[in-house]
Amino acid sequence: MSKNHFTVVRNAAYRGGEFKTRQRHNERENESYQNGDVILERANLNVHFRKCASTYEQEFNRLIDSGTIVKKGLKADAKLFDELVFDVNTDYFEQNGGYEFAKKFYEAA
Repeated sequence: MSKNHFTVVRNAAYRGGEFKTRQRHNERENESYQNGDVILERANLNVHFRKCASTYEQEFNRLIDSGTIVKKGLKADAKLFDELVFDVNTDYFEQNGGYEFAKKFYEAA
């Protein structure tokens, strides 16, 4: 029987006060994680399709200042940013070229 290949995508929305928490987690700046699957020694393999030149909050404020995004009409506790995380089905990518194939696949997607 052939194995089904899949990718899990997690989408989460956050409020403005959560910039620092998300940045520390995503950029692997924390010293420990509740998720036992996080292997800090492999953090260099994480792929950023768009990397911030500064902190997440500073980048968000830059986008507001440039008029790219607006907060007009939002409630004080509104969710301000979303995060997408793609979890790779390792077997599929290993069968088709490994890590480099996976990077190209998600970049194209």
